[in-house]
Amino acid sequence: MKTALLVASTLALLGSLPAQAHTETYNVTLTFFEPDTQPRDTIFIGSFDYDTHTKTVSGLQGVLSESMTGDPVAYPNDNMTWLTLSNQLVSWYDASLGGTFAAAFRNTDTNTFWTGLLGKGDGWSPKAGIDAQGIYYGFGSTNPGNAYALIFVPDDPLAALTQAQIDKLAYADCAPGGMMGAVCMTGTSVAGYGLAGTMSGYPLSQTITAAVPEPETWGMLLAGLGLVGYATRRRSRR
Repeated sequence: MKTALLVASTLALLGSLPAQAHTETYNVTLTFFEPDTQPRDTIFIGSFDYDTHTKTVSGLQGVLSESMTGDPVAYPNDNMTWLTLSNQLVSWYDASLGGTFAAAFRNTDTNTFWTGLLGKGDGWSPKAGIDAQGIYYGFGSTNPGNAYALIFVPDDPLAALTQAQIDKLAYADCAPGGMMGAVCMTGTSVAGYGLAGTMSGYPLSQTITAAVPEPETWGMLLAGLGLVGYATRRRSRR
């Protein structure tokens, strides 16, 4: 009886371990080619959780480099200013491309681009940025300095992106190091949005890799398996 209870409790522990077995954590790196700031490119390095059942992305966050900052001669892809993007505020599924878009922002709102005198437009999307010619949100008053990176997660997160999927990646940087006067630095493709970024930057690549499980997760799993094994051995000796 005790053995049965031990096995049952252990199985319950293992079941609770990944009550979210369908949710996994991934790392992502985006690179935007910047012709005008070579040898530096704009790079986003981050992580996110992906639910394979609902095809939803959550917890996207990371850092975005400002390729106009630092010393490009001494440190070609280092010594840049890196912005922290810790607020995932946008996500949607695109059936035609077979995957999920998600964007992480620097600020706690999506206000990025100028919406005009009448306040029209969503104020953040790549199309809104093109329509606003890259001018920052609230132009004429204080720039809130927002920034974002837009990633794409295919239905199989580890699958290589197609060119059509890469073309829809984007970023915007309206923080001081990513500005040209009143114009934010952006990265978009002609194929995806009809125009390259404000400094001719465009999405070059995106890679997604599975994150290594936390040590405590492995510890709990191994402990649970050990208990099951112990209980099985005791039962077989009777």
